Amino acid sequence: MGEAEKKEDRRVRRTRKLLTQALTELLQHKQINEISVKELTDLADVSRGTFYLYYRDVYDMLEKIEDSMFAALDGILSVYAGEEMMDQSVPMLTDLFTFIQDNREMCRVLLSPNGDMNFLHRLNEVIRDRSLNAWENMHIEHHVEEFDYHYSFVIFGCAGLIRAWVNRDCPETPAQMAALSDTMIRQGIHLGKASI
Repeated sequence: MGEAEKKEDRRVRRTRKLLTQALTELLQHKQINEISVKELTDLADVSRGTFYLYYRDVYDMLEKIEDSMFAALDGILSVYAGEEMMDQSVPMLTDLFTFIQDNREMCRVLLSPNGDMNFLHRLNEVIRDRSLNAWENMHIEHHVEEFDYHYSFVIFGCAGLIRAWVNRDCPETPAQMAALSDTMIRQGIHLGKASI
């Protein structure tokens, strides 16, 4: 790659970063349908023409940001086998909390009332599919039908935990949050076994 191409790549990354920061800031106060391209580009100090080189509209931009986040999350989750997800979850949770911390501003807005419900739905489905696969592969004594109750308990609890953590600007380390969530998940599952 030539020097000119490297400079262009840096400019593209910088422009996208400025636009992402501007969108994140606007989403803290408005819903996506209330944000115009003009407002976004003015805040980012980027021309509208430049914006349209990368995105069709604000919805397309948000979708591309989410796709990038899901690709990164999938990369994190794919490192761990199903047994590790269920038995040794702290390393995986530490990696997930590190990712959340690195992307805390976008995670904060996506999990806020102004966030994209589609993001939460996609996140739920990705984690549910991997967790159900791990559950079935481990031949857990519970019926698979019980998985939905356990999963709902865990995922909504974790979403609340993540929301509280990013809203406090991540004062605990990812390792501390992984240990805390692992303890809460295991206690919840333990209590669930006794009640079903």
